[in-house]
Amino acid sequence: MIRRYRLASLFRKCSIKVKAKETSTPSGPALRYDYKAFATELGARLREIRKASGLTLRALQIDHNYHLSQIQRVEKGDGISLPTLLRMAETYQVPVERLVEGLGIVSEGVEPHSKTSKK
Repeated sequence: MIRRYRLASLFRKCSIKVKAKETSTPSGPALRYDYKAFATELGARLREIRKASGLTLRALQIDHNYHLSQIQRVEKGDGISLPTLLRMAETYQVPVERLVEGLGIVSEGVEPHSKTSKK
């Protein structure tokens, strides 16, 4: 693990200049995501990719060491952790960008539904 002071010395040695964080806000509308829609759409996309690649739930369980309930929860849209998402991308040999591209984006004027909302 590289300590903070070592990073500064590496930046100086490599002559990398760290760009200052911009404080101005973008001129357009803010980009918003709906977590529940994201998880549901991601689960459906993972199921499609699994079926297209010819893998069964049993094959994922035996050959790739996934737990059956884990796969079912993810494909149902109950959410996924980042390490699991990366592992599934490796299993299916698909870039992560392809898995998450365009998922859960909230259109302007539509209220997002999150797990934490009390509606």
